Amino acid sequence: MAHIDITHSAQEGTLADGGEKGDGTGGILYAHGFRWFRSLRQYGIRSSRDRAPRLILMHTVAEQLRANGHTATVTVDGEVRDNATVRADQHERLEDRRTALEAEGQKLAKEAEVLRRRSDEMVEHLPLGQPVMPGRRGQSHRNLLNRSIDTSIRSALTAQEADRMPDRIAGSRRQEAHRERLDVTARRVDRLNTELRSLDRRMARLSLYPETGSSLLRQQYEGERAVLVERIAGDQAVLDRAVEEGRFGRYSKGNVHKGDLVKVRGQWRTVARANAKTVSVTTGYSWTDKYGWEEVAELRCSHVEDDDQS
Repeated sequence: MAHIDITHSAQEGTLADGGEKGDGTGGILYAHGFRWFRSLRQYGIRSSRDRAPRLILMHTVAEQLRANGHTATVTVDGEVRDNATVRADQHERLEDRRTALEAEGQKLAKEAEVLRRRSDEMVEHLPLGQPVMPGRRGQSHRNLLNRSIDTSIRSALTAQEADRMPDRIAGSRRQEAHRERLDVTARRVDRLNTELRSLDRRMARLSLYPETGSSLLRQQYEGERAVLVERIAGDQAVLDRAVEEGRFGRYSKGNVHKGDLVKVRGQWRTVARANAKTVSVTTGYSWTDKYGWEEVAELRCSHVEDDDQS
């Protein structure tokens, strides 16, 4: 029988260490969402770094392992890392991944060139235009041509995969930059605040109906709340700093009027109505589009001091 250590920390996420191939522990872990991490040589929960530990899941897996004759322990580190540390760690992992992709692209390019040369070498001794003899007399000739063609196709496919690596690296950088945009950060704060209110309601129901909850569930909720509060505080600090520097939050219902032009997502649009949290712009049809104020990049306004929204 095997011994499994199920652990969680902000830096490493949720991992399961121990066991051997064929001892039956892998099937139990896999059934509960654990996946094999080749780089760590361990099972783990994907995207569990810097998130609250899923205590109920961890203890459920441990109980099932024990029920099948194994031994299991659950260890939880409830530390919540600040946003700056989390972002720095994520950036470092992404850079490592990009470096690996670049190396993989170079390796594939070399493999493609080797295959191309091998394909050429297979047929370079054949005179140009030499016909293939029919029947068994031309069988070896046909086999050679087929092997050359197959190798050439493999070369082309490998080169195609190598050419994709720079695009994958560039896409990774764009995605990371997108997450750091102020308008995206503002929408993330709104979403996290919504999640926090929902979580608070669930925690309140545990207090109203104690029989429906458990101490373990309450601990899990408290961990989730601590993470949400830290993420909201970190992102809100970024927005507050941008507002102080005049890089964000310049436009609102107070200084945008009907008929003004606003630049949203790279396009100038005419304002149909300024709302408390959104701006409605015309589309040329019978309906309007709504965007959050965080998406308004520039304003063209002929008003000086005018709060009339008529």
